[in-house]
Amino acid sequence: MRLRRANRGAATVVVVGVEPAGMGLIRECLGSEAVLPTHATAYEDAAAVVRKNRPTVVVMGFDANFDVAVRLGPTLAQEVAGLHMVAISQRTDPERIRAAMRAGYREYVVLPEDGDLLRKAVHESTFADDDEAASGQVTAFVGSKGGCGVTLLACNIAAELAPLSRVLLVDLDFSMGDAAAFFDLQPKTSILDVLQNLDRLDERMLAGNVTIHASKVHLLPQPTELRDDFVRGEDVMAVLTAASEAYQHVLVDCGGRIDEATLLATSAADRVLLVTTPNVVDVKNAWRRLQLLERLGVERSAIRLIVNKWAKRNELTQADIEQNLGLSVAAFIRADNELCARAVNLGRLLHDVDKRSPTAVDLGAAVELVSGDAPRAAAGAARKPLWGLFGG
Repeated sequence: MRLRRANRGAATVVVVGVEPAGMGLIRECLGSEAVLPTHATAYEDAAAVVRKNRPTVVVMGFDANFDVAVRLGPTLAQEVAGLHMVAISQRTDPERIRAAMRAGYREYVVLPEDGDLLRKAVHESTFADDDEAASGQVTAFVGSKGGCGVTLLACNIAAELAPLSRVLLVDLDFSMGDAAAFFDLQPKTSILDVLQNLDRLDERMLAGNVTIHASKVHLLPQPTELRDDFVRGEDVMAVLTAASEAYQHVLVDCGGRIDEATLLATSAADRVLLVTTPNVVDVKNAWRRLQLLERLGVERSAIRLIVNKWAKRNELTQADIEQNLGLSVAAFIRADNELCARAVNLGRLLHDVDKRSPTAVDLGAAVELVSGDAPRAAAGAARKPLWGLFGG
């Protein structure tokens, strides 16, 4: 989620593709927050108007012509460095929200319900930092299925990264999230407190709801009680946007779940760490995940493949895995079931239990997948999967 911020003085807004009734809602919402046009710009004139006026914010209507609005995102972003783009609509739609995020829109606002979010977006575009700098990096940890060790990897990699950077780990498992237990923490607040107070969401509010581990990892956990709340995609987007402005690295534990929250997180992430284990079932599910990521618009160059629980004797070899997935393995995490079980039961990090363990050493090296110029996962040549496993 690379978002540029700059101090611009008074906010100037260009509105594109919005009907007169929608313009009325925007005026009512923003009041004196910004300099507004008398009428909306047509889609076909948007690039020329933005080039001429060089606005602070573009408010793009997604209802009149969704496809054109999406295509205009990258075009307008190239016209003005650091342009703050907001998509507006009259309805929530997860597919549209993901498309907006991929096209560079910073917020997806449903009017009139989310008027506060639009006001906040315009206000922040005016009173942001002087330096134009990329926002924090968002990395999504995704398992080929449950039980691949995603939470263990996310917690330990976050702890390896924390001494050098401001790190936030977000637990997005809304039914069985257990990152807090891996850290042996008993949080008093959770992501639910943030979601219920999005109108006040800023760096201070976010900081007030995280729990800090001794490793300096900040954790935004799940509530202690089991919940099955419906989480709107734009709410998840708002949390990740705020987090990426407050932290250098935002690590998102998506586990093995597929729901609106995790789909939005993987769409928004700068990179996705796909975790599998070296057996037929998990690799087949990893292949399915890759197809899903492709449909979400996640580029292969943004995906890093991690093979967890690697041993001398595996059901599949490295060549088997890479041939079936068409993706190079970015990291192997060697298996040490006894160490991992002991660390989880004690609520301790692997390097605190045995820093010389091959598993702990591998996790330390895997930090480069998040923090550095790690080797990109390269798409392999199209080859028929082994044994016709994936329908080849």
